[in-house]
Amino acid sequence: MRLVYFCTSPRTNEHAGGVKVIYDHSSRLNNSGVISSAIMHDRRGYEYPWVKHAAHLISDRDLRPTDHLVLPEIKAAQLARILAPSGLKYSIFVQNGYYLRDRDGGCTDADVDYAYQNASAILSISEDTSSLISLHYPHLTGRIVRVFCSVDDSVFSADRKKRDLITYMPRKNGAHAAAVVFALKKRLPTNWEIRGIDGMNEAEVAALLKESQIFMSFSGLEGLGLPPVEAALCGNYVIGYHGGGGREYWASPNFEEIAVGDLGTFVRRVEERARLLSSSADNLVELEPGIARLRAHFFQDNELAALQRFVDKLKIDTPSRATASPTAGFTPIRLQKRMRLGRWLALRQVRARTRAST
Repeated sequence: MRLVYFCTSPRTNEHAGGVKVIYDHSSRLNNSGVISSAIMHDRRGYEYPWVKHAAHLISDRDLRPTDHLVLPEIKAAQLARILAPSGLKYSIFVQNGYYLRDRDGGCTDADVDYAYQNASAILSISEDTSSLISLHYPHLTGRIVRVFCSVDDSVFSADRKKRDLITYMPRKNGAHAAAVVFALKKRLPTNWEIRGIDGMNEAEVAALLKESQIFMSFSGLEGLGLPPVEAALCGNYVIGYHGGGGREYWASPNFEEIAVGDLGTFVRRVEERARLLSSSADNLVELEPGIARLRAHFFQDNELAALQRFVDKLKIDTPSRATASPTAGFTPIRLQKRMRLGRWLALRQVRARTRAST
C-alpha cells in the first residue's frame, strides 16, 4: 500500500498552509519509513513552490490499484464518485471543519454524504474539526483519526532582540485588519510601527516575527491557524481571533481573544499591550511557559505518531467500511487537468528562489 495525497494547486503567489501540511506529512512518512507516500496535484506538473524540501510527486497515470488516496475535504464529493467504483480506497483529510459542505460545481449534498460514508478514515487536524465532523456525521465518529501538524522551532523561536513592532497578515479578514490598523496609527505610543506580512517566504516571515512584540490575528473560520502559533513561538503577544480551530491552544498570557468584529476592543487591547511593553524590561519571561507548551504540542514526534496511528488503522480496515477491492483489470482513471506553460514557468521561478534561500 502507498498513501497518495491528492492536493489542490494554489496560485503562484498564494501561501496555502493546508498544502504545506500535506507536503510535511508526506515527507515525514517517507523519511521515517512508516509507509511510502506521494503527492498528486489536481494540475499535472504542479509543485507547491513555498516549501524547502522536494516532494515525491506523481500523476494520475502512476496510480496503482493498491494505492490509498487521501482527499482534501473540498475535493471529496467530486472524487469519491470516481474512486469508489474503480475499487481505489480513500480517506478524507479535513483541515477545516467549516468546509465540510464545500464541493465542486455539479456536486450535491448527497455527493458529500456519499464521500464520507465510503471513506476508510476521516483525518482531523484539530479538536474543533473533530467536533464539527461528529456534528454532521455522528455515526462516523469512530472513523475519525486526530492528526497533528508541526512547527519548526529552529526557525520560529523567540529572540530577545525585539523592537517596537506589531505584525499581522492583511489577507486575513482584510476589512477588519484595515480598520484596526487605521485606528492604531493614531493611538500607538511614539516609535511603534505596524508591518503586514505578505508575499514572504518562511525565513522572511520568521525574521519579522522575531523582531515584533505583538501579532494581531484576524483568522477567519479555520481548522487550525498556524500563523498565530508561529508568532507566539517567536515571543509575540498574540491578540485577536482564534478562528475556531485555534481555541485549543489559545491560552493567556501568550494569547488574548477578541470577539470577531469587536474592532473597538481589538484596538484598545493592542494599544494597552503596546504601552505596557514600552515600560517593561524583559517581556519574554512571562511568555516562556506558554512557548514551551506550544513547542510540545506542535512537535514533530506528535505529528509522526498520529500518522502512524492512521496507517495502523488502514491496515486493519474492515471490509464493511472499505470500498470494493480492485479488480484484476485495473484501468487508470483521470483525476488531473493540464497546467498552462506560463504558470509552470512562474512556479519554477518561485520554487528556485525558495530553495536558494534555505
